[in-house]
Amino acid sequence: MKLGTIRLNGQQTVIGQVDEANAVALGSATMEDLIAGGEQALDDARQLIENGSAGSTELIDVTNADWMAPNPMASKILGCAVNNNNLNKVAHRPMKSPMFFTKGRSALTGHNKPIKILTRHGRTIPEPEPVVVFKDTVKDVGEDKILEHVFGYTLTNDCTASGIKFGEDAIALNQRPELIHPHHMEWRHRFEDDNYLYFIYHARSKAADTFAAMGPWITTADEVDDPNNLNVRGYIDGEVYADDSTSNYFFSVERVLSEASIWFTLEPGDCVHCGTAVKGTEKFPKGNLGVDLRHYSVTDVEIDGLGRLSNPIEAEPFE
Repeated sequence: MKLGTIRLNGQQTVIGQVDEANAVALGSATMEDLIAGGEQALDDARQLIENGSAGSTELIDVTNADWMAPNPMASKILGCAVNNNNLNKVAHRPMKSPMFFTKGRSALTGHNKPIKILTRHGRTIPEPEPVVVFKDTVKDVGEDKILEHVFGYTLTNDCTASGIKFGEDAIALNQRPELIHPHHMEWRHRFEDDNYLYFIYHARSKAADTFAAMGPWITTADEVDDPNNLNVRGYIDGEVYADDSTSNYFFSVERVLSEASIWFTLEPGDCVHCGTAVKGTEKFPKGNLGVDLRHYSVTDVEIDGLGRLSNPIEAEPFE
C-alpha cells in the first residue's frame, strides 16, 4: 500500500494510491495521525483504496498534484554519513559505528517541488536514498527487533552543498591547526590539498531549505521484503548517474536503525535514511560525487518497489 500527502484545495490531505494517476482521500488529518492509528487505520485505508478501485469512492487525479513530503511534520530526520562501501575505499581503518547527521522539517519538500541552491552553497551534489519511517516510539532496540517498528519506506534526495562543506567552512577550520589532532588523520589516506579532513556535517550544507526532497509515497513495510537489497538509481536530466544497491551499505539497515535508537528516541513518523547510492555509470564514473546539481534542470531518485521522486533545480547565479 502506498500512502502520501498532498495539498488539495489548500488543505493538507492524506491519500492512498489507487493507480499511477489516481488516489483516494483517507480521512486522516495528517500522516502522523494515520500512523498513530495503528493496524485499524491501515485496514481502513486499505478498504478506501479498494473502494476507489471499484469506483465507489471519489478519485483524486494526482498527475499534477501539489505534493508535500509524505510526513511533512516529522519530528526528526536522520541521515547516516558515508555508509557505502564505495565511499569507504578512502579509509584504511573501518568505521566502528554509523555516523549520523540531522535535518529539520524545514528542509522537507515534496515530489515535483524545486530544490533551491543558493550562490553561497556552491557545488551541490545529489544523494539518492531510501528512507525508513517509524510507526511507534523506539528506544534502545536491538538489530533483531528494530524492523518490527518500521511503518514503511519512502525516497529522498539528500542534497549536500560540497561547496560549503569542503570549501568555506573547511578552510576556516584549516586556518586553526590547533583544532586538528593526530586521531583526526590516522583513519584515512591523505593527499595533497586534502580539505576532506576538515569537513563538518552541519546545517548549511545538509539541512538548508529544500535539501530534504522526499516522497512521493510511503510504501508500507509489508511490501518491502528486504531493505538491504533495494536497487537505487539517481538521474540527472533523465540520465542515470548512479546505479547502486543498499546491499552495498557498509552497515546494514538494521545496524543503522538500532544504533540510532541508542542515541535518539525515535517517534512515530520519524525518518531515517541509511546511506546514499554512489556507484557510477559509464558517463558518470564518479557517480553522485561527480554531479553538480547547479548545471542541470531536473534530478530524480528511483528505487525498485518504492517509486520515483522528481525535483526541478533552481540555482542562484554562480561562476
